Amino acid sequence: MSNFKDYFGGVGDKYRDFRPSYPEELYDIIKKTAGNQTKLAVDVGCGNGQATVELAKFFDKVIGIDPSEGQIKNAIKRDNIEYLVSPAEEIKLPEKSIDMITVAQAVHWFNLPLFYDLTKKLLKKDGHLVIFGYGLMDITNNQEANKLHWKFYQTLGDEYWPPQRKYLDDKYVDIKPTYENTKRQDIFFDKTLTIGSLMGYYSTWSGYNQYLKVNPNSTLLKDHIDSILKSYNTTSMDTVVEVKFPLYLIISKNE
Repeated sequence: MSNFKDYFGGVGDKYRDFRPSYPEELYDIIKKTAGNQTKLAVDVGCGNGQATVELAKFFDKVIGIDPSEGQIKNAIKRDNIEYLVSPAEEIKLPEKSIDMITVAQAVHWFNLPLFYDLTKKLLKKDGHLVIFGYGLMDITNNQEANKLHWKFYQTLGDEYWPPQRKYLDDKYVDIKPTYENTKRQDIFFDKTLTIGSLMGYYSTWSGYNQYLKVNPNSTLLKDHIDSILKSYNTTSMDTVVEVKFPLYLIISKNE
């Protein structure tokens, strides 16, 4: 990522507070995949360490790597976690030293051919590359709110959403690790938000933050949230919003 653009460092604190956590089902799959190879995991594009800290529960050591100093500054600390600022394609670790490399909600930002080649050098024999990311959720307890939610997403459009976002819109079908042994699985997980935390989540979107750079005085988000409040017939930001996220999982084995 020599041409790395930091879409998230400036909202690292919001990213930590408002991005959805991953379901236990995902970590159960990762733990089962790791088997007895649990000495070292490296979480690439770790952001605020949301997935990193979960890996630390069953790996002896986890190294979280992200090119954004803002994200690393806000990353969650644990005794067995080390954080490094580095592009994904330039990780300076010994070859054949890593049991598992994970990428949560980040691989679409990488130079994929360079990254895949590097992971093959870094992983031990029978080590795993585990890639996952969630797409746009649906609001499930209010049909009108869900229509408004999708309209807001589409309003930002190609003008403000980075082109890499299309990988997630297309369910990661074009993320194709160059490993012979690769399998895919889709998971759906539910979350309970409030209208206030939904607003916080929107504020972490790369597309919205690009929009704000061009339109710093815009009331787009406030107007959208006013419409969401109206759709729930409420003025309370504590009103419950039920959502369902799709999660796309790709597991490759280094044989």
